[in-house]
Amino acid sequence: MKKWIVMVSLSSTLFGFEFDYGKGTFSLKGGFLGLTSEVSTDIDSFGFINRHENFWGEMFYSYDLIWYDSKTLRAMQHTYNSSADSINSVIPSQSPMSVPEMEYRMKGLDANFKLGYDVIHESPDDFLGLGVLLGVSMPWIDSNKNSATPNLDFYSEHMEDFIDIYDMFKKSKTTIMSYKIGPTVTFQKSLFLDKISIYGSASYAYQTAYIKNSYAHSKFRVNGTFSQYNLGLYFTPFKGYKYSNIYATLGYRYSNWDLDEMVINISGVKLSSDILEPLAMKFGMDTSVGYFGVGYSF
Repeated sequence: MKKWIVMVSLSSTLFGFEFDYGKGTFSLKGGFLGLTSEVSTDIDSFGFINRHENFWGEMFYSYDLIWYDSKTLRAMQHTYNSSADSINSVIPSQSPMSVPEMEYRMKGLDANFKLGYDVIHESPDDFLGLGVLLGVSMPWIDSNKNSATPNLDFYSEHMEDFIDIYDMFKKSKTTIMSYKIGPTVTFQKSLFLDKISIYGSASYAYQTAYIKNSYAHSKFRVNGTFSQYNLGLYFTPFKGYKYSNIYATLGYRYSNWDLDEMVINISGVKLSSDILEPLAMKFGMDTSVGYFGVGYSF
């Protein structure tokens, strides 16, 4: 898959390319034991893009390879203790279970390739295309506890309910490999003297994700959906001059990954399935990014 991505991107530079840089927000919810509320942080994105390239008449292809790197995201202690409260209600204790704050950081690549047909094609700057998206997402999430310590008295009172206890909330890495396919629509419309255009795209795909955690030694195969919406302005300030093929973009991109219910237990306590199953939640990530890009079309 990685070789395929490299081959597509290198061959596509023969027809044009765009680099963009963006800043925005990354949000995470569910998937991890105790992460019952959505938490957000800042994120940077670096994109290698070809938004629309025609071949064989009105056929088109496009791709976007986007690298994401979030800031450290801290899940507040009360967020984790909401799941601890659930356990405490199942197993009453004189020393209620509590867990520390956790820190997360997401990095990784999102790669999408689109192939379709322009149902309306008046010019390279005026079209409406319908097609199919094929993609892969390869993020990973680093997680670690802060200096807070969990309440260990709960575990000593209920050892029969736990299979084993390891290093509490040790640093770990969760890797995700997601494959997706679904419909996509794209358009562009010239606005002013053929030098400014508005463009956009919308995609909705079904995905299957393979998820592994390095500390819990857990593996999951879950299904879900992926959606992406992109809207921006396309500038060709030198059109009609020597450097007419240089252009710039300014836009907003939203991406969302929703997966079925699961729970990754990174607590260091090997809990029985009877305790874990009620704590499973849908796993979701999304990014909202404003970006600026510079490109060259041949």
